[in-house]
Amino acid sequence: MKRVNISDFGAVPDTDDIQTKKFQDAIDYCFESGGGEVIVPEGRYIIGDIRLRSNITLHLMENAHLLGSINPEDYLNIFNDKFEPLPADEMTDILWKSPYERTEQEGKELLGCAGSRWHYGIIRILFAENVSVIGEKGSVIDGRNCYDEKGEQRYRGPHGINVHKSESLHFSGYTIQHTGNWAHCIFSSKNISVENVTVLGGHDGIHFRGCDDVTVKKCVIKVGDDGIAGFDNTDFSVTDCYLSSARNVFRIGGTNVLVDRCISEGPCEYPFRYFFTEEEKKKRAYKSVSEHKNTPVFFKYFVDTTRNIRHQPGNIVVRNCKVSGVETMFNLNLSGSEIWQKGIPPKDITFENIDFIGASNTSILYGNDAVPLELCMKNINYSLGKGFEKIPFLHMGKHGKVVVDNVKINNFDGDVLIRDLDGSKNVEISNLQCDNFGSFKII
Repeated sequence: MKRVNISDFGAVPDTDDIQTKKFQDAIDYCFESGGGEVIVPEGRYIIGDIRLRSNITLHLMENAHLLGSINPEDYLNIFNDKFEPLPADEMTDILWKSPYERTEQEGKELLGCAGSRWHYGIIRILFAENVSVIGEKGSVIDGRNCYDEKGEQRYRGPHGINVHKSESLHFSGYTIQHTGNWAHCIFSSKNISVENVTVLGGHDGIHFRGCDDVTVKKCVIKVGDDGIAGFDNTDFSVTDCYLSSARNVFRIGGTNVLVDRCISEGPCEYPFRYFFTEEEKKKRAYKSVSEHKNTPVFFKYFVDTTRNIRHQPGNIVVRNCKVSGVETMFNLNLSGSEIWQKGIPPKDITFENIDFIGASNTSILYGNDAVPLELCMKNINYSLGKGFEKIPFLHMGKHGKVVVDNVKINNFDGDVLIRDLDGSKNVEISNLQCDNFGSFKII
């Protein structure tokens, strides 16, 4: 296996000169030699977008820091790639529009084409296989909150690592922080592992869409947006992770999804940047006069119309998790009122062996007529926060079979514990314990 060092291609640490071409020269030389390892030694390197190709490992040595340029125009090198030009059908001039402004087709093109400006990033992996990004102690990829007035919501800059239609990918060991948009944006790819990665600040920690055979384990994710997100994924597991989010801890949809042995705590130390003032966003601020750090939902179902769903969602299992300081345990609302929940409901979802402390809002289960959604809640220890003792445990409607087994509700002092718009049909309740047992209603 070829091993090359970026310093042999002229890359210089600890200078304000941009080093993108020197990095890319090292990568391309290694690629032309049949693949291998590109080594980044200790130091501080400013780059725009670099493209990793098949059979390449980017190895960040101890205390190697990749600093993303703060100029969004430095992330367009992908369009001048002579080795592997982007296919014409992957190109689009569409810029970001909100879901309320764009057509369904514009949404699919914006998010589906690797050549859209929205997909740009510090590290790009496109149509490649056997690619790794690994880091040693103290290695960092820092997006520095790059501001882009042409980006999502008129301020978001590039992603940290952007992947499109690739396979056999491995990410481990590094810290990635303060990326302009998502830290990891991984679309239409398969056989992916993310292990021992730390994500700080920025927006979504790891976001997968249309991906198969995904494992995320032993990661620390503390972000201002969704912790782990995405939909249309199959055989997808998240295990032994610590997560703290200023939005949803998990915002996931897919088939054969497992969340196991995770810990989540709120509120998050990193605020949701959407609520920053325009001046704060332009200055790439890390703090705001109007910070939002609360965590609304632990597990929120996610599906929308920006891609066609390949498989019937279902077999979603969340188990053995400890959650505190999060407002709501879960939200699945296909009534039409949720902009990011439009489409196919899962066949079934299970919550098992969950400790949930400090709830301040009601969990929602509302399906649609397409699929008789089934819910199982088993071995749940659930506590309401101070001042929220009258908040119901669950609101339901348009569902299939619902099983509530060995659930303990602490600090409840309201009248209605479970409200079912379907008239409590198809609901099986056993071993339910509640502080206010005997006086509350299930209607």
